[in-house]
Amino acid sequence: MRAVVFAGAVAGALALAGSAAAQSNALYFSPDLGSEFTAPSAFEGLYAGALIGPISARKNNFNTVGAEIRPELGAVVGWNQPIAPGVIVGAELQGTVATDFSNSAYLRLMALARLGFAAGDNSLIYVLAGAGRMGESWAFEAGIGAEVMVTPNMGLRLEAAGIGQLGPVPNGNDVPAISAMRITSGAIWQLDGGPAATSFNTGAVTDFSGLYAGINIGSLADPQFNFFDDYGHGWHLSRFEMGGLAGYNHALGDMIRAGIEVQLGANYDTSGDAGIDALALARIGVVPVPGVLAYAAGGVGLVEAAGAYAFGGGVEYALWGKTALRGEALLLGRMDGAPGLTGISGPTTSKVTIGTVWHFD
Repeated sequence: MRAVVFAGAVAGALALAGSAAAQSNALYFSPDLGSEFTAPSAFEGLYAGALIGPISARKNNFNTVGAEIRPELGAVVGWNQPIAPGVIVGAELQGTVATDFSNSAYLRLMALARLGFAAGDNSLIYVLAGAGRMGESWAFEAGIGAEVMVTPNMGLRLEAAGIGQLGPVPNGNDVPAISAMRITSGAIWQLDGGPAATSFNTGAVTDFSGLYAGINIGSLADPQFNFFDDYGHGWHLSRFEMGGLAGYNHALGDMIRAGIEVQLGANYDTSGDAGIDALALARIGVVPVPGVLAYAAGGVGLVEAAGAYAFGGGVEYALWGKTALRGEALLLGRMDGAPGLTGISGPTTSKVTIGTVWHFD
């Protein structure tokens, strides 16, 4: 009997040792978290992919010869780690070459951190920021992106980011704030996560009541220059917009929704001009069919530190059940009625965005 017990103990010890040896010989560290830390199954662990898209560096600081707007091509490798249900943090390296296919090319090599949020079982919406080398200067980068799985292991990515200098450039043409921008698409292979769903709208569909939050991307256009000023880099009538929002909807019956919302955005162009816009809006909307909300909105806030009023509307479609795809257009005007550079006042400035909204009902 003692011999049997001893043999069992030895066998157990050998099994544990073998397991430890197998873990120590693993190609990379892969922590095993409990079920409470569940992320979208495909967006976990190691991934790699190919990138392509246009990049603009207009102020002759990152690239000193050749075309200002050109394609860039390259690759990405990274790691996603779940930290809460539907939430991941990650880090990646992007390396691309921007070329005008004649006599000019420059390298963009960035180390980026990501914070991502699930939209259904097959999509990830994320923000990113980091630093690295671009052309002849060290640079920082910040932006927003999305990945959607189109096969069980491959997704398509769309990403937009603003880029600015970190330190001087050799030609001395130093530009503050954002002086370059990229819009990058790519194919991403998830090398660790389980097979992904490739269909949208999984789970219960939101009724658009209660708390919600989201992120958006778009543009501000100010053709009469009522808000935008010349910061020493020329007059520009439009800027890229990235930001977030939060709000609350109250159900007034089966179809009517009334609520409040706050929006905060950063706007910039590639010439060093940048600003902040913040709006507080009241909303009234209708749910004509399940999963669709059409609404009107109006309120006040600040644009470029000037008091502003806003009105407009938008549509939300519950593409991912509790998570909706939103498109919105607002008209903005100065509360003091001051005319712009062209002498025209009134609601002449527009803010057009597309975003993702998570409903917590």
